[in-house]
Amino acid sequence: MDARVLQRLRRKVGRGERLSEAELQRLRTAADIEGGATLGITLGLALSNAGADAEALSVLGALGESTDLAHARARALVWAERTAEAERVLAEAVFAHPRDVELRKSLAVLALRRGDRSAAERWLLDARSLAPEDQETRDLVEGLTAAETAGSTLEVLLEGRHRGAWTRFWPLTAREHGGLRATWTDSEADPSEQEILSQVVPLLAATAGAEMLAREGPAGLVIGYAADGVPLRVHRERSQPRRLETLDAVAWRNLESRSGQPRAVIVDRGRPRLSPEPLGLWALCEADGSDGARLLTRSQRDRLFQDVGPGPYRVSLVRRELALVAPLLDPAAVSSLDSLEPGPDGIPGRFVLMADGSLQRTAG
Repeated sequence: MDARVLQRLRRKVGRGERLSEAELQRLRTAADIEGGATLGITLGLALSNAGADAEALSVLGALGESTDLAHARARALVWAERTAEAERVLAEAVFAHPRDVELRKSLAVLALRRGDRSAAERWLLDARSLAPEDQETRDLVEGLTAAETAGSTLEVLLEGRHRGAWTRFWPLTAREHGGLRATWTDSEADPSEQEILSQVVPLLAATAGAEMLAREGPAGLVIGYAADGVPLRVHRERSQPRRLETLDAVAWRNLESRSGQPRAVIVDRGRPRLSPEPLGLWALCEADGSDGARLLTRSQRDRLFQDVGPGPYRVSLVRRELALVAPLLDPAAVSSLDSLEPGPDGIPGRFVLMADGSLQRTAG
């Protein structure tokens, strides 16, 4: 595989993006033919991004041992909701590589994920003793200290930190997200803003958070914007009403060209799972935060009509990483949809997507 193509795919995979079928097949072929740890790890993580957890772990498990592989296996295990196993993989790697600082930082992040602050502190103190000048370790220690007076430890650690240990388990465009924000100003567009414009898409939110660049949306919601998974914010010192209209039009045009494949799911003990056969409940799970907004595009409604059947559809947005839909006239599917356990960043409420593309909030 051409080195430039591989680098581009590695960046997409690292951000948690789902590769297209063609990209994934190209990666499979290259891994089969060329071999090597780099291709194998990239393929394993790409499969994890696509929700193929068992295959991802099988691919990664066949690659041998290294610190990079330990991190990759741990991330795949976390995404498969097997956090204890992920920590065990990293701890075994620490035993094999006793002076590796990155492994300790990753263990600290996973300890925080399950709420064990004391374990996180122990791993960070260990990392700091090995590498007292490591800036990320300092940042994580400072974040723990700040969290004593500033709410959730994870929120404090994630806010503003877009590289390093935590991104292995919270890729910017995937199932969870951090606090990095891009800016949008009234100044003339420069190359960085042009890049934002090419990637920006709309997203639905319950309310406009502090500094969130947003406008009024349907069904009592607001429409925000994200570029490459990063929410855009209002510049502190400028207003941008003149350009918001342009940004909004570009965002919807971008999203119109990125419709997602509806996937059959079931709800198992409050959690969504892929289903081997259609049972009436479907999900958009592009995992970029914009699946709810996708439902409002013509291209996505056409795919729903083709794969799910004619609407209207009951819609659940209670999980940020996906949007669930069920035919409104299928009571079993609607009941299953209502049993979904809300996520921390989801949008509460019951919604109906009408045949004309309008989104309405329903009572009860």
